[in-house]
Amino acid sequence: MKVALLGPEGTYTHEAALKYFGEFEPVWCETITEVFESNTEAKFVPVENSLGGEVRDTVDMLRKRNETVTGEVTLKINHCLISETNLEQIKTVKSHPQALSQCKEIIDENGWSSEKTSSTAKAVENLGKGEAALASETAAKINGLNILKKAIQDRDINTTRFFALNTEIEEKEKTALILEPGSDQPGLLHSMLSCFADQGINLSHIQSRPTKRKLGEYYFYVEAEISNDTDEFSNALNCLEDYARVKVLGSYSAGR
Repeated sequence: MKVALLGPEGTYTHEAALKYFGEFEPVWCETITEVFESNTEAKFVPVENSLGGEVRDTVDMLRKRNETVTGEVTLKINHCLISETNLEQIKTVKSHPQALSQCKEIIDENGWSSEKTSSTAKAVENLGKGEAALASETAAKINGLNILKKAIQDRDINTTRFFALNTEIEEKEKTALILEPGSDQPGLLHSMLSCFADQGINLSHIQSRPTKRKLGEYYFYVEAEISNDTDEFSNALNCLEDYARVKVLGSYSAGR
């Protein structure tokens, strides 16, 4: 199976895709927009991080494009210190800005300078004398480099959630939706949420995003803990259509 995803080889997205698909043929993309615009049917994208929150580009592209959310997987992000040299010789650490900020304590404690790269996987390429990279264990193995330390992030709660798009559905446990209100009115959000509550449907995720049409106009991205082929969901959908234009993005199994 061909799958479009963020590259290059050895990124955390790559690691999560290996966890989800096992064997697959990667189609590497440089941005989330490129993933969505790829001609490859199956796609794999990050949607949420426990420290950074929602991945805005993914949510905006789900609203814009006609893709179906069919699966979910979570990956605990463990940054490794990777180098050709030993710990005592390190002077500079290279990585994506997010990874550098998440490993600030060990960088400061050792007095290392930092250098930003476009991705964690890119940081591992062409390491010079006295240089180390913050990247995944997969990236170290691919490049044949030493892992000096594992799990060096400041906080041990760094987890990213990913969506598989347009693949085979294993089980329908959750449903993702876009709610785009037709007009602003007092209590609008309360009314929309009541459509779920009245059917006993729990929401595991809700966020607002600007429509980018004018200041103060928003749409809502929602994840409900229910399949889209139940009577309760149909009833909630009928209720929601009184308040907003609804786009059902798909039903999928809860992240493993």
